[in-house]
Amino acid sequence: MDILYDDKYHLHLGYYEDNFDYEAIAFKRQFEDVWDIFFDFKGYGIKNITSKYELTLDPFGTRIFSIDNKEIDYKIGKQRFKQWLSSNKMI
Repeated sequence: MDILYDDKYHLHLGYYEDNFDYEAIAFKRQFEDVWDIFFDFKGYGIKNITSKYELTLDPFGTRIFSIDNKEIDYKIGKQRFKQWLSSNKMI
C-alpha cells in the first residue's frame, strides 16, 4: 500500500549552526497522525545511509525518521532533526 501525503501540511526543518546548513522536509500522512521527515542526501553530496528499501520522494529525498503525532511544530521537528544529524555524525 502506498503512503499518501496531505499536500496541505508540510514543514521545513533546518539546522544552521556551527557552519552547517542542512534542511529536511516533513510531510503529514493522510488518514494517520504521522509526519515523515525526508532528507535529500544527493542534494548535499552525502552518501545515503538509510536502507535501500526506505521510501524516497523526488525531489525531497529519503525518509530518515517519522514523528507519531497529529501536529508538530518547528521547535520539536528541528530538535528531532538535530538529534538525527548528531546521531549519524553529520554535525
